[in-house]
Amino acid sequence: MDAQSVYASRQLAEAVALQVGGLLRSRPATWAKAEHVTAHDTKLVGDRGAEAVAADMLIRGSGVDVYSEEAGLLGDAGGDIIWILDPLDGSANYSRGVPQCCISIALCVSGVPKLGVIYDFNRDELFSGVPGLGAWMNHKPVTVSGTGSAARSILATGFPAALDYESDALKRYVRDAQSFQKVRSLGSAALMLAYVACGRFDAYRENSVRFWDVAAGIALVQAAGGCCEDGAADVSAPSDYARRLDLKAWNGCYDF
Repeated sequence: MDAQSVYASRQLAEAVALQVGGLLRSRPATWAKAEHVTAHDTKLVGDRGAEAVAADMLIRGSGVDVYSEEAGLLGDAGGDIIWILDPLDGSANYSRGVPQCCISIALCVSGVPKLGVIYDFNRDELFSGVPGLGAWMNHKPVTVSGTGSAARSILATGFPAALDYESDALKRYVRDAQSFQKVRSLGSAALMLAYVACGRFDAYRENSVRFWDVAAGIALVQAAGGCCEDGAADVSAPSDYARRLDLKAWNGCYDF
């Protein structure tokens, strides 16, 4: 993608995020209603509502297909460029009025995130990043932190819905709590990665996350000067996007 295409894509993704975020912010009475609830996950009216608006705007505005958490592949353009959409990351928080949720949009080429946009509609914070060009919050440059060791770092983490809460995930949480200065969990992978990108958190680690949860955040962290490792997961085609990733992202100032 050339610079002009990247700029136009960033403008479109930001406009979509702001539009859909405004709807999410203004419609909690209806969009926070549950459609499907499992032991560790909740799907809301707003998941579908936000997806419909965002996907339509992205496809109409770019002619590029969308892969979304709720509906899968949308569009028939084909090609190796695709939007990755999580219309509401942090659905459980949204359903309870907890202001830690966001819309996440990434533009990927052969599964590699080239652009990430995350909008925290509760705090009106718009994060965007292009690896190699920079990262911004509300159009002001941001970078990862300069914290030089895990012992002085704040780690963000979580427990994906697919994991057994009595499995190794809890043991890893205890190990992390002993290694890092503080451990935090916001209930939104995308938002935690945005916080790594702007230096509020120093590192993020979560196992068994979906690509749509983290694609935009990966682009943001890399654009802000940080590092990401996904366990060499292959997500080069839409058929791979439902695979689970073991992702870690950090400021790159120490071994992690």
